Amino acid sequence: MKHLIKHFKIIFLSIFMLTLFGCTTIETLYLQDVEVTGPINQSPIHITDSTQTPSVTFSMRFSYNPEKEMKAKTEGTPKVNEDGFYQVDTIYHDDGTISFKKSNENRYLYRGQNLTWNFASVTAGIDMDIKLSKNFALFAGVNYAGGNNKSLWGGTGGIGLFGVNNGIAFRLDAGFHFQSIAYDAYTIAEIKETSFWGSTYEYVMFYHDIDETTYFDPFVNFTFNTAKKDWVLNIFINGGYSVQSLLDFEPRSIDYDWFFLPPFVVNTTYTNDYRGETTAGFVHLTPGVYFNFAEQGRILIGARFYYETQLEEVSQNLFILPMMQVDFTL
Repeated sequence: MKHLIKHFKIIFLSIFMLTLFGCTTIETLYLQDVEVTGPINQSPIHITDSTQTPSVTFSMRFSYNPEKEMKAKTEGTPKVNEDGFYQVDTIYHDDGTISFKKSNENRYLYRGQNLTWNFASVTAGIDMDIKLSKNFALFAGVNYAGGNNKSLWGGTGGIGLFGVNNGIAFRLDAGFHFQSIAYDAYTIAEIKETSFWGSTYEYVMFYHDIDETTYFDPFVNFTFNTAKKDWVLNIFINGGYSVQSLLDFEPRSIDYDWFFLPPFVVNTTYTNDYRGETTAGFVHLTPGVYFNFAEQGRILIGARFYYETQLEEVSQNLFILPMMQVDFTL
């Protein structure tokens, strides 16, 4: 019994001390620099040449992006010095440690490009389109993207409405992309601590996170195509709009040892996150031709024009991706 009372006193005293020396922390997050790696999201092109149902079409598609990268500016960048850099003052402590404090020279808005999007050069996918009625279909698929020493997976899923009459066909698709994106991001955290006694201590922390995550984003497409059985070549035009998330994460990996806090300190932390979510938007158009081979097969050849609309200070808006797709209908 005496041992229990002794342990209870120790636990109570520890809780009291933690509460007494606790502090309130306000953490303000800014995105400094980031590299992301991944493809421009692309969906399959669904050609309509009959209303025969039920039927299943398997598609193998390939595209190539000749561009290596795009640069842009993200939201939530901190103010910088006159040279365009975030400046800190180094504080040397008596115990031999150092900390960093925001410099008063950071008075200017950031004007540079802190986002680099490294493109996957090759994208390949396998898709399945199931026509359930004369006007309604479901589709799904997976894709692989390779480039910049990364292998990334993604896919699509959605519904389609279609029709064909007198050799002229249309199709409206709506669905979502899911795509893994690799990122290498540097985050600045400006921290202000107020102790139980009212004293204030300000410093800067730096995070460096390297990871990979998967995003789900919507898209809508419209496809027009001719469907003349006696023509050697038929034409198609596919167009639409897609949203693509590039960055949305919580900083976790500290760049420097967290030597600022003494042992047994309880923190109540409030976070002001100015980074936001980095999202691209693409208006796209794909003209091309297709020809039938055998009884159930066809080959599509075209060029995909993607125009980016949402990012700021982009180094390039227009991207042209040659593509090929092979369809087999059962």
